[in-house]
Amino acid sequence: MKRILIIGNSPLPEENTKSRPAAGLRTWQFLKPLTREGGTMSAGADRAFSAVKRHGFIVKFVSVAMPECYDGEVLYKETALSEKYAEILISKDDPHILKTLQGVCDEFSPDAVIGVNTYPSFLASGLRFSAPFWADLNGWAMAEAQAQAYKMDSDDYLDHYYNMERSIVSRADKISVVSKPQEHALYGELAAFGRMGKDSFGYKFVEHIPNGTEWFEGEKGLNDEVPSGLEKVLGRVPKDAFFMLWMGGYNTWVDEITLFKGVCEAMQKCEKLYFVSTGGEISGLDNKTFAKFKELIEKSEFRGRFVFLGWVDTADIPYIYRRAHLGLNVDRKCAETFFGARNRLNEMMKFGLPIVTTLGSEIARECTEYGAGLGVRSGNHEELASAISTIYREWYNGGRDSARLREYGLRGREYTEKFCLYEVVCEPVLKWLENPRPAPDRGGVSGGGRGFGGLGSGVFGLLKRFLRALKSGVRYLKQNGIKKFSKKAWQKFLGKF
Repeated sequence: MKRILIIGNSPLPEENTKSRPAAGLRTWQFLKPLTREGGTMSAGADRAFSAVKRHGFIVKFVSVAMPECYDGEVLYKETALSEKYAEILISKDDPHILKTLQGVCDEFSPDAVIGVNTYPSFLASGLRFSAPFWADLNGWAMAEAQAQAYKMDSDDYLDHYYNMERSIVSRADKISVVSKPQEHALYGELAAFGRMGKDSFGYKFVEHIPNGTEWFEGEKGLNDEVPSGLEKVLGRVPKDAFFMLWMGGYNTWVDEITLFKGVCEAMQKCEKLYFVSTGGEISGLDNKTFAKFKELIEKSEFRGRFVFLGWVDTADIPYIYRRAHLGLNVDRKCAETFFGARNRLNEMMKFGLPIVTTLGSEIARECTEYGAGLGVRSGNHEELASAISTIYREWYNGGRDSARLREYGLRGREYTEKFCLYEVVCEPVLKWLENPRPAPDRGGVSGGGRGFGGLGSGVFGLLKRFLRALKSGVRYLKQNGIKKFSKKAWQKFLGKF
């Protein structure tokens, strides 16, 4: 019976937390097919899923929790939910996280290790084990680092992300990505890190696993009552208003200028148009994009028609989708957009919401071509305003019964059912688990760092880690000031080397 160790992130979608980051959704996508007894899936995925079930496995899931998403302190916890499934919760800020994970790995003795998202995969790459290792890179870290460097006007972030990426790519036996463009980027990294040699000729290192979603059965069972805590702020939106929804955070790749200009231009033409947003700034990553967006709104004549709900409970999200008439996604034209994915588009389609999106990402191009909504060029606020106005006129003339709006919603849900179900998109990893094998070049990489973690060894490796941690500490002080440098922050700083 195979023993599978999964290291991922929480909160998971089933947790009713104040925010629901993409890392938790991605973890759930990998975890759920391995811990349930069945589901709706393609014929190929069904075969792979059944084969894995027949072979049998024991799953231990280590949840690296993001404490900023929880109201209280995240404490270490172990829970055995059955003879074949156990969970361990640990904070990503725990200064002893690597030591703890090594102990878990040694005790469990896995037959396969799966890291989901960049940071958990980086942690896994630093552990000592001989089992085959699958690393899921949920977006290209270097493109995300570039976007963050641009926003913060500093290249100090690049080394941190580069070293994580190198450690993972140098160690992993298989790597999954969220888009075809990211697959191409990963092969470039594999070549740069010495993995594209004679031993690995013909070997498929990288698998394309786009973001998935669980199937949603429609409006049956949804509560019509306004969730407690949202009555006052949602009360600012008239019952006969057109409810345009922005769902989630404002990360470094959000084009807040185009978003603001496009929405305001549409509001000039559409008197019942309201912009409603959940989410806000991304704690620890980007507090500038949302702040700039709010600053622009405060100076606008339409500021009364922008409504911000903040980070809402996960349980309240279905109600918000049901109220909305249109879902928005506006990305900056940058590498992260081209190589990345957008969970908000998957979620909007799942709930049958017509979408308007810029066309920079793979998922945006695919879902608009499929007929789930309208696509516009990145950076073009006139096109954005025109698309919003087009959907608004359909609603104004025909309400929710407009044939065109119904078609957008139906096509979006059809796209979700056809291409986004967990067992469909996770077919490659399910098939791999039938017979997980190490990459053919294991132990023979000349790129420096194949070993256990790729962080170097001896005095030179220690010096590199110290300098990197010192640089990180200086950056922390510059951003937060000496008063916020707590004992926990100091322990985390020491834990970097």
